[in-house]
Amino acid sequence: MSDGSRVAVTGVGVVSPFGWGTDVFWNGLVAGTSALTPIERFTPAAAGRLAGQVPARPTNEIAQSAVGRRMDWTSLMLLGACRAALADASLAVDALDCRRTSLAVGSAYGNLQETATFLDRLFARGTGNPLLFPNMVFNAPLAYVSIELGIRGETAMLSMLEVSGEAALGWGVDAIAAGRADVCLAGGVDELGHVLHRVLEDGGMLARERPKPYAADADGVAAGEGAAVLVLEPLDAARARGARVYACVCAPLARTVPAPVHGWPHDAAMLAERLRPVLSDAGIVFAAGSGDPVRDALEGDAIAQVTSAPVTAVRGAIGDFGAAGALAAAAAVRAVSSRRIPPTLGNGPTAPAGLDVVRGAARTLPTGVAVVTGLARGGLVRALRFEAP
Repeated sequence: MSDGSRVAVTGVGVVSPFGWGTDVFWNGLVAGTSALTPIERFTPAAAGRLAGQVPARPTNEIAQSAVGRRMDWTSLMLLGACRAALADASLAVDALDCRRTSLAVGSAYGNLQETATFLDRLFARGTGNPLLFPNMVFNAPLAYVSIELGIRGETAMLSMLEVSGEAALGWGVDAIAAGRADVCLAGGVDELGHVLHRVLEDGGMLARERPKPYAADADGVAAGEGAAVLVLEPLDAARARGARVYACVCAPLARTVPAPVHGWPHDAAMLAERLRPVLSDAGIVFAAGSGDPVRDALEGDAIAQVTSAPVTAVRGAIGDFGAAGALAAAAAVRAVSSRRIPPTLGNGPTAPAGLDVVRGAARTLPTGVAVVTGLARGGLVRALRFEAP
């Protein structure tokens, strides 16, 4: 592939349970520390539940416009990640060609907290707070950030369950490769809300203590939240402006495998065939491992059929949520650029057969290729491949 058609990652912005900023996120992962803490935002049904919660930050430190001061938490996290990504790419907001700048956002559920607040009041009093209503529209984060940053190019808001972040990044890669934009901010965001947490609780999806990806005694996930955004540009244009290029990214054609509408696929061999083209020479696999026994077993089996490359997963450290794949992508970019592999938290002393799970301490990345598997219920596969430039 020529440099003119390759898509470069020139900026990374992350808002995570580790804190606001990419370095604090990456350093926490590499050190093998957990960002999961007892839930403080609401009272969980079971005492002692852990979750990945992004630390609060004053709105006026993130949003600068009058409209921005009305932003919901999901939109603020996304805006914070976008600003961090642009700064990391050495791109000033007011210097962007607004008509050639795009934005792609993935989210499984959007605004959870204010939606619940609005509906609670509506049910109790018969009227909801009209000031909250605009924030309940699913694409509110996309609209708020577009307005705040002055983006007037193509935009897209995507929701694809556990691969919402990967889907948005794939859209952004296509926008740059097809020449529809000169710069694209692409990533995902999701927030932690008490209603969703109760649904996970009642469904038996939550771990009793900490999640244990790829462990024999794994019993569930920990809920989380966060945002991650990558700045995407044509590689030749990025080099022409002297930008630092972390990695090049490609998003293979979207794939599916047979699966129940709301469940996981049953055939690991078929999933392996879908992943084989992107995994065959991977130096590291950023898997979706979260502590969900069914998903982890399926994915682990599929990966082991294709590659012996080491495997790691970020959800054991930050929690599981729809846009977590965008944070995995951010980690993959930093892994390629630094040649470091962060360990997986919570896994047991032995990994599933044929799976080399990175645990205990960070490793050196043997090759310049990192792959995010991108697996969701319903048989969705939205893999991302990051290569050294």
